[in-house]
Amino acid sequence: MVGLTIVSLVAAELWVGWSRLLYIIPYTFLGNSLAPLPYDGAVVYLGGRYSLPLVVMTAVAATAIIEAWNMELLARLLAREGARGFRNHRVTQTTLGWYRKAPFWSLVATCVIPIVPHYPMRFLVVLAGYSQWKYQLSVVLGRGARYAGLATVGVFLPIHPLWIVAASLVALALGVRGARKLNQLPPDKAGPAAEPALGVGSSVVAEEA
Repeated sequence: MVGLTIVSLVAAELWVGWSRLLYIIPYTFLGNSLAPLPYDGAVVYLGGRYSLPLVVMTAVAATAIIEAWNMELLARLLAREGARGFRNHRVTQTTLGWYRKAPFWSLVATCVIPIVPHYPMRFLVVLAGYSQWKYQLSVVLGRGARYAGLATVGVFLPIHPLWIVAASLVALALGVRGARKLNQLPPDKAGPAAEPALGVGSSVVAEEA
């Protein structure tokens, strides 16, 4: 990711006409990481300035790369002893049970429709030991559909960049508020639950321990 970011920034300086599209690569790494930034507005903005398929393919490829990093990092974090309380939390175990009923299409849906945020789904993927290639396929399908829809809005609706920035800031504020509420969940009052099977990276952590 560091290498691609450097290449993208250098290329953006050399080919100014493509700079906005090239900047979406490092911005995708930030917008889809564990410290998410408002991202949808950037896709809408690019949709009115570059080829729609090119915007979607660039954003999807960058998203797949950052998601591989997300999964590896989360697997390492959740495998630690300090995460036992979160793993065994009543809310976590209940949500994990719901997720296991339709894992693939749940992932696709949260990638497309922001009604349920995709952020917590990453935790469920790791805790359930879900197949990483299936997870990436759900990201390609779901995010591809979402990016195509957002870019299409940019094609047909010439929205001023200031309005896009304003809407993105509102989305960021709502996201921060939701995250704070999530962090205020009461401690688990239930007994200890069975340890979930962790996915990518758990074996590495076990060796380090």
